[in-house]
Amino acid sequence: MKTTYFSLQGWVLCLAVVLLVGEASGLVIYRFGGEGLDPPPEAGNTGVEFIQLDWENLDSGLHGQAVDVAINASGVRPQKRDPSFNITPSIETQGGNAIRPQTNGQVWDGDTGTTWIADRYLCAEFSESNYFLFCEDDFGTPGTANIFLGTPHIIDRIRIISGLNDQSKTVQAARVFIGAELTRQAVYHHPRPALPWLVEVRDNRDQVLDIPIPSHEAVEIIQVTLAEHNESWEVHEIEIYAKGFVDQAAYISNIIDFGRPMAWGDLRWTGIQDPQARVLIQTRSGLDDDPELFWRFTGRGDEKALVERADYGKLKLAEKAGIGYDQVNWTFWSAPYDFADSSGAAVVSLSPRRYFQFKVDFLPQDNDGGQVDFLELRASEPVATNLVGEVWPIEALVGQTTQFTYALRPTIRAEDGGFDRLEIETSSLIQSVQEVRIGDGAVAYEVEVQEPHRLAVRFSPLEARDSGALIEVEFEAQVLRYGATFSARVSDSARPLEVPQGVNVGDATAAYEGNRVAVATSVGKQSLLQVVVPAVFTPNGDGSNDEVGISYAILEITATAQVEVVLLDLSGRSVRRVYAGSDGIGEYERRWDGRDEAGQLMPPGIYLYRVSVDVDREKVEKIGVVNVVY
Repeated sequence: MKTTYFSLQGWVLCLAVVLLVGEASGLVIYRFGGEGLDPPPEAGNTGVEFIQLDWENLDSGLHGQAVDVAINASGVRPQKRDPSFNITPSIETQGGNAIRPQTNGQVWDGDTGTTWIADRYLCAEFSESNYFLFCEDDFGTPGTANIFLGTPHIIDRIRIISGLNDQSKTVQAARVFIGAELTRQAVYHHPRPALPWLVEVRDNRDQVLDIPIPSHEAVEIIQVTLAEHNESWEVHEIEIYAKGFVDQAAYISNIIDFGRPMAWGDLRWTGIQDPQARVLIQTRSGLDDDPELFWRFTGRGDEKALVERADYGKLKLAEKAGIGYDQVNWTFWSAPYDFADSSGAAVVSLSPRRYFQFKVDFLPQDNDGGQVDFLELRASEPVATNLVGEVWPIEALVGQTTQFTYALRPTIRAEDGGFDRLEIETSSLIQSVQEVRIGDGAVAYEVEVQEPHRLAVRFSPLEARDSGALIEVEFEAQVLRYGATFSARVSDSARPLEVPQGVNVGDATAAYEGNRVAVATSVGKQSLLQVVVPAVFTPNGDGSNDEVGISYAILEITATAQVEVVLLDLSGRSVRRVYAGSDGIGEYERRWDGRDEAGQLMPPGIYLYRVSVDVDREKVEKIGVVNVVY
């Protein structure tokens, strides 16, 4: 895949600005792209520094690069192929090659001055002993011209140019095959005419023959086969024209040096992810300015030694022992952020750290691509040098109320700001807080936020003298799916503009053996759905108990599911469809007023409710009884 590097202009100036103002900044906001937008709302406040960069501020020396992406004023997106551009002369840059180049490689070189003289052959003259000579119908092995494109392409058309010097030598009959079945291994020497063929042309008299290619998935192999002929044909060129997006594209930012360790806040972006495409945003953080390690052979067996990047380039080939990843000083690329979290996705890469980098991978499909208009990163000076947290217990019954303890042990130095607020986020349902303990005993606290999936408690400020003290928050929650996590961040409420600092997972206390923040659950088909419905209600219009609430919890799913809530009579006939829609993991309530689809009040009696969840090609149902009385 071809890599394009962009100019360093502007980047050096921006780095200079960071170095000049960064030392006094409480909050730093980087924005890539979106130059025409208003500054972020925090930008006008004291202690907030906003750095605007454009997407083209890339420098290979800072590990920035753009691979098959198009960059303009509106954002960054995968490149789209030009259907008027012949791709064959450039396939080697994509890892491709002509198959049998010694025989007919001239037809792929982009030069009509070179020719493949396709010698006469007749299928009837082939001998069975010549195993490499083969015909399918009247299209034979000697007439095949094959090319491996290197990366998948959607082909728009193929052009055969022949007989320019002598019209009698024009190709009169040809077949085109595209697909993955014709592998490089199968065609390395004498490829057979591939089946099934896609397009066939007969009785051609055109020296320049354009062959439109029907719609298809992206492919890497193309075969053009000439039919048997009694006189030699002269083929000057076979050209291939592709359409649609490239198979994959990537934008990798420069490594950002903040000059000191920083706590990562969140990423914010806007963009488009077309239905069939994927846009993946990932981050990593480091302690130094180079995530790669360079090794040389010492000359003593297989012994290796580290060398600097600049010195590695000067080594002879036999002296180079390879390039590795510095996993001691750099995190690996994070899992992709949910593209829908553009309003603010908490950075999961470790902090505090001095160096930061992000990348955007585009995975187009057919004519669906994607685009990122702008991306913002928020970072602040850390409130603690290190934060280690874990949750206990690490196993729970799905959907059952469980008492959890989040344990946090901070390392706070004199230069750190300290904190007085702990925030926990989870896909589970948080119900209540029982106690907050610091050190040896319970302390006074205030619950600032208590939402179904988010909890924030505030306590007396912790400073350097409190370094190493164990902080424990006891709370009740319902775990809704296997592997549910409890992520935590801390902050100083006196500095509301600064970003909360994430807590790293680890061993906060020997009292708990898990050393993790993910909770395992029992998994079962019926555990996907739990339903609670009162047995009796009285829809008589007196304002009391006139509706029944059909409450259900969806568990153990990672995306959304199609849900239907229906009331039926005892014969199984549908009386009222109360709800039909798409729900994610969580708790819901749908209400029935005792009326049918026509709005008529149903007579007293026994009715059935049915809640069905259609997920992962399985349908889970709960059926129960509700009594209507007057």
